[in-house]
Parts: sequence; structure tokens; C-alpha cells
Amino acid sequence: MEDQNLTPTSPSGISSQERSMGMWMHLGPLLASLVQVFISIPFLTLIVAIILFYSQKDKGEFVRANGKESLNFQITLSLVLVVLMILIAFIFGGALLTAFLGGELDSSSGGALGMVGSGLLIGTLFIVIGFGALILMVIGSKRAHEGEVYRYPLSWRLVK
Repeated sequence: MEDQNLTPTSPSGISSQERSMGMWMHLGPLLASLVQVFISIPFLTLIVAIILFYSQKDKGEFVRANGKESLNFQITLSLVLVVLMILIAFIFGGALLTAFLGGELDSSSGGALGMVGSGLLIGTLFIVIGFGALILMVIGSKRAHEGEVYRYPLSWRLVK
């Protein structure tokens, strides 16, 4: 009987199993972000990326490279979101503290309109970053399935 290779390889020499696992390195955080819409678990996408990377990094260099890129992107995304949340705390927290302590929200300190405008700006940033991240994760999973290591743009390379 002939020895059959059960994991066919692509022209690049990467097995379909490795390509599938590389794809899941990007899809896992994507699915976690969709779960977060219904169940709020802080940093779920980062947690999923960490678990996938450290549990699957020994499955091959291709899987490791895609996992590392996905993890770096999730770390970058989490840091950006933390900075935005701190910014929100300063903008709204300062104004609310002023009002609570008996101060007035007058026009010289930005007032209520300044709070609303800042809230709209930061809310829009959250939406743009969220949709951008979703699109990039879909592109990453598609490229990994095709046998490429996808490098996320604007991502800090903290995990080497």
C-alpha cells in the first residue's frame, strides 16, 4: 500500500493544517471581539490571542509567525483602547467632579457642549478603530489561509 500524505501542502510548502491553524490565530480574536458585543469581558481578544499563541506556537514556524503577528496586534489595540479610556476618564471625570463639587460647567472650561463634543469624537474613534481592527483581522485570516504571514500595519512588534 502506498504511503499517503494526509496533510497536502500548498505550492509554498506549508501544510493545510498549518495554514488552518495560522488562520485561526487571526480568527480567534475576531470571534472574541464579536462575543464581546454580547458579553462584556475586558481584553477578551487579547486573552484569546495569548492562549492561542502559547498553546499553538510549537506547531510550526508558519503558525508561530502568524500567532506572533496577531498577538502583537491585539497588544497594540489593547494599549490604544486603554489610552482612550484614560482620556475619557479625564474629560468626563474632571467635568463631573467639578459639577459635583459645586462648580459650574461654564463655557470657559469647555462646559457641557465641550463634554458632548469630546464624547462624540472619542466615540467615533472607538467605532473607527473597532471596524478597522475587524477588517484587518479578516484580511489576516484570509492571508494566513492562503499561506502568507500577514503583518498588521501600525502594530508594535513587542513579542519577538
